[in-house]
Amino acid sequence: MYGEHRFYMKRVVNMAKIVKYVYVIIIFLSLFLVATKIEGYYYKCFKDSDCVKLLCRIPLRPKCMYRHICKCKVVLTQNNYVLT
Repeated sequence: MYGEHRFYMKRVVNMAKIVKYVYVIIIFLSLFLVATKIEGYYYKCFKDSDCVKLLCRIPLRPKCMYRHICKCKVVLTQNNYVLT
């Protein structure tokens, strides 16, 4: 009888470990899906003026890049250069 109880307890512990791993996998998959959903949004364009101005942070400007997708890029002007 004692051996059956030990076997049952081992099964319960193993099932708990499996459930814990399943929960961890679900959490990581949901984090991955949220991260790709945020990063995956883009605007289609044909020229730079088609890109939304509020898309980029201050040092970056929206540019219409290859495959007609708006990307935030650093645009160098004369003010960015220093004469030496």
